[in-house]
Amino acid sequence: MHRRLFLLILMGQCSLFLCQHYKYYFIEEPKTWDEAQRYCREGYKDLATVPNMKYMKTLYTDSTENQANAWIGLYSTSGKENRRWHWSLPGVEFNAEEMKWSGNEPNDAGGHLENCAVIDSSNQLMDFGCSNPYPFICYNEQNTSLNFIDSPKAWREAQSYCREHHTDLASGAEQLKEAVSKFKSSDKPRSWIGLFRDTWRWSDGSNYSYRHWRDVGELPEELSESGSGTRKCAMTELKKEGKWKADDCNNSKPFFCYGDELILINESKNWDEAVKYCREHHRDLVSITSLEQQKLVQEKAKNANTSHIWLGLRYSCALDLWFWVNDQLVCYKNWANETDTGDSNLAVAMETGGEHKWFKKNDTEMFNFICSLS
Repeated sequence: MHRRLFLLILMGQCSLFLCQHYKYYFIEEPKTWDEAQRYCREGYKDLATVPNMKYMKTLYTDSTENQANAWIGLYSTSGKENRRWHWSLPGVEFNAEEMKWSGNEPNDAGGHLENCAVIDSSNQLMDFGCSNPYPFICYNEQNTSLNFIDSPKAWREAQSYCREHHTDLASGAEQLKEAVSKFKSSDKPRSWIGLFRDTWRWSDGSNYSYRHWRDVGELPEELSESGSGTRKCAMTELKKEGKWKADDCNNSKPFFCYGDELILINESKNWDEAVKYCREHHRDLVSITSLEQQKLVQEKAKNANTSHIWLGLRYSCALDLWFWVNDQLVCYKNWANETDTGDSNLAVAMETGGEHKWFKKNDTEMFNFICSLS
């Protein structure tokens, strides 16, 4: 089996996913969506979550250009009762208490699905079918401005326009208040904003609203119209710029997992055995070259069942220097003491409790260890 690895770009917005050092892993062996989910949860974290466009660009790379499509961690269980509201702009959380709906809205008037929202000049919201053409309001993150676009479009087309020319459709209560104040003199009574609802969920339980459907007119509303319980899963079409499309979850495809950069091995081995294991099963024994990496290793080490864990740091008597097994320079240090070595069989282990200091140990001692995956 082959797999390919993609580094996730860390963003300024801080959430559990965005602030961890996670990576995407492309698994070429075809599996159904449920089999892929099980595989990812056993060996990584979960099927791939895509929080925003920058992560999507990371997932979609030239190295997957010969692949047709692959599962991601998005699935849908049909039924109106399964819909949830989201803001189009990634990172803006929906708060039902902040919404000012008009009259008995949202109401799916006439029994038709109304999964997108407009705002009127009195700052009240109404749900409408997403294919209706309305003017719309874009938000520009660079100059924190709102822009009224007096060119009626369907909701998806409006979203696509805003993302191409600005940042996204106006999203969140504060932007709506500003929009009403700024555009209340407009003779257009209703405008699309970035509020929509759908039945899609991420496998890892996160609530990210980012969607990357293949066609600007494609909002899989049929999944909400069909009988409750019908399930569809999302794939990314790698030959079509990574755009997403719903498909039968029972079809077999390659898939993307996401997971940590590091993995704790709860087996006790001597230093040489630990290096061999990491290189055969992962990448290498872990190296620590910054305080940030030290903190990540500390967090992993808390679940070890030995007093110390091996690091990929070794002493060379011939050269009289310490070196990382991956050839990185020893710039960052966290020694418990700086005494002379005096022994050619020294390696370094970090204590799994206390201050997580580094200790010089005989390389024949037996400890758990951490492997790097990249």
